[in-house]
Amino acid sequence: MSGLSSIKVVVPVVLLAILSVAVPAAVAASGEPQAATSPPAAARQPVEITAERLTADNKAHTAVFEGSVVARQGEVTLYADWMKVFYSGSGDVREIRARGNVKLTKGGREITSEEAVYYRDEQKVVFSGNPVAAEGNGTISGSRMVYYLVDDRSVVEDSRVIIKGGDGP
Repeated sequence: MSGLSSIKVVVPVVLLAILSVAVPAAVAASGEPQAATSPPAAARQPVEITAERLTADNKAHTAVFEGSVVARQGEVTLYADWMKVFYSGSGDVREIRARGNVKLTKGGREITSEEAVYYRDEQKVVFSGNPVAAEGNGTISGSRMVYYLVDDRSVVEDSRVIIKGGDGP
């Protein structure tokens, strides 16, 4: 695809620190996780983002990627039509917003939604707009999914779990 912009982000980016991003089969009921003191080692790997267009605003500390956006970090890939990265003056990512055909993959796992927001301070990712997580024979969907990175747990509102195949109970 010609005309693609490519940028490698080499900061302690925690974009896609969703390294365990598949929503676990057991969904946690409630409660807030402990705040993270530092990102996991895998989350400190460089992130490569490609898109048809990049608009950076150094004064506002934002970067907007548009058109066939693909962000890769290690074995995790995030796809979206649009992505906005908010970063500090030192270059640390604070928040990432993705929308339009959002898909996150890691191995055989996949989460799709209309929007996703990553919050570094809370070490969580919020998926909204018909989120669906799939792995193997199972899927879980809901109106909103929150994945807590440090605790490796998730909360799904209005959840529905489907397990295909098997002999059943």
